[in-house]
Amino acid sequence: GSGPLQVGHFIGALGVVLMAFVEYPGFPLTNLPDPLRGALQGGLGTIYLINTILAVLAAISAPSRKQPSFLWAAKTFAVGGIAYDQLMQIPTPEELVERA
Repeated sequence: GSGPLQVGHFIGALGVVLMAFVEYPGFPLTNLPDPLRGALQGGLGTIYLINTILAVLAAISAPSRKQPSFLWAAKTFAVGGIAYDQLMQIPTPEELVERA
């Protein structure tokens, strides 16, 4: 399943947030030059802007699949397209009727 992939992406995102926003001298992950820190912040901004759009789409799509909107919006915001794809693979009741 996609569970380990989602956990890995979430932990990786936390690591990048740490590197981009925390300054702690002597710790290699937080002792970065300002241009690199700025690049990481810009990248995170882009990724979470896309994730926000996907989260809105997930919240709209979840009820038709008998799923909780808030859960899928939060999950999609956190891990992005991996969660959105997982939601889209859940069949709607109409699709279940067509398969039967």
